[in-house]
Amino acid sequence: MNRRKIIFKNVSLGVLYKALNLLAVFTTIPLLLNYLDTEQYGVWVTIFSIVNIIFFVDAGIGNGLKTKLSEALSLQDYSLAKTYISTAYLFISGIALIVLLIGSVFLFTIDWQELLNTSIKNEELKVVLGLILVMVVISFVLNIFKSFYYAAQQSSKVELALLIYQLLVLGIVFVLLQYFTRNLLYVALVYGISNISIGILFTIIFFRKNKNIRPSIKYFKKEKVNDLLGLSLAFFCIQLCMIVIFTTDNLVITNLIGPEEVTNYDIVYKLFQVVITVSVIAQDPFWALYTDAYQKKDYKWIRQTLNRLNKLFFIFIFIAIGLFFASESIIKLWIQRDLNISRNLLIFMAIFILVRVYGIIFMNFLNSIGKVKLQMWLYILGAIINLPLSIVFVTKFDLGSSGVILGTICSIIGLSIILPIQSYKILKKKAFEEENIIHG
Repeated sequence: MNRRKIIFKNVSLGVLYKALNLLAVFTTIPLLLNYLDTEQYGVWVTIFSIVNIIFFVDAGIGNGLKTKLSEALSLQDYSLAKTYISTAYLFISGIALIVLLIGSVFLFTIDWQELLNTSIKNEELKVVLGLILVMVVISFVLNIFKSFYYAAQQSSKVELALLIYQLLVLGIVFVLLQYFTRNLLYVALVYGISNISIGILFTIIFFRKNKNIRPSIKYFKKEKVNDLLGLSLAFFCIQLCMIVIFTTDNLVITNLIGPEEVTNYDIVYKLFQVVITVSVIAQDPFWALYTDAYQKKDYKWIRQTLNRLNKLFFIFIFIAIGLFFASESIIKLWIQRDLNISRNLLIFMAIFILVRVYGIIFMNFLNSIGKVKLQMWLYILGAIINLPLSIVFVTKFDLGSSGVILGTICSIIGLSIILPIQSYKILKKKAFEEENIIHG
């Protein structure tokens, strides 16, 4: 296996697709702001982040499948690969039905107008939430295709799927702006239908090229559920914690400050998110390669790769600093309107992305080899302190929306300190064991 060639192909294509994707996203946001008003946009962003929590509750099967399928393909055990895929599909479909039922209960029992602190009527909010709930549950099952491409060392295909999705959204939002009156329901339809369409398309494409591992009910194995969950329960716990840490920001802001401030926060977040996105693109191909190298005891290559990524991190530091100083000008040029964005929010957002990017370097490696227990406990600690810290920073220290991202920084900084230590300890131990075997 030529790992360098695989990395170059996936990273170069991934960067190209993601650059075009970001361009589409950045073009869509001002159009969406013009179609909706500031309050509606803030409410939409909050609703979308709430419903998309569903993608985090797959019991960790997505990540577990990525690792197990990668191992099976590395060993060319296609029967085992087909079993993992079939088992994962049926298991996730079951979860989807449960999520739909639980979501329906919340939909009809919560006063969404009060929770979202908005003037939009509760009945209208329930219709929008109900529609997006159904479509996101469908996408939840279909989006397992991403694990297939990652495991098959074709991570750039995931970026291509996201690009086509975003272009679909951009095109339809442009049509809405030209020909339709302002309506949150239309926006929900745009995002939901686009996501479902892409899930179906890329699933079909994958299995047309990989007919020998197409899913079948006959290949469902109950014991493989246990195998996947043995690894995936820790991933699931991590995902639940990530819901608290990363997806509740908009809800806290809209409830304590107002949906208009969500608009400011979301725009700043999306601007700085570019740095995290570039980092993820650069590292996505490594998941399957780390698994392959670890299986083949090529610990030297893993260590060298982590060292190179550490050096690459310094480039991200300079990018974050440059983005901080240029952010106000960029946002004004991008959105074409003045937004009241605090300096604190820009500072804390820059710090957040650097902490996140550095942690991802080592999470990617540890996840790929299934060493996630320590990470799980760090995430649990982060989830416990996240909401209280965010609320205290907003209400007691009067930091506004910047207090929310400061709470997130405090919740994840331990990951970026402790996981690098764990990674190098594992590699040192494995290299020592291998050396002892060689020398008898």
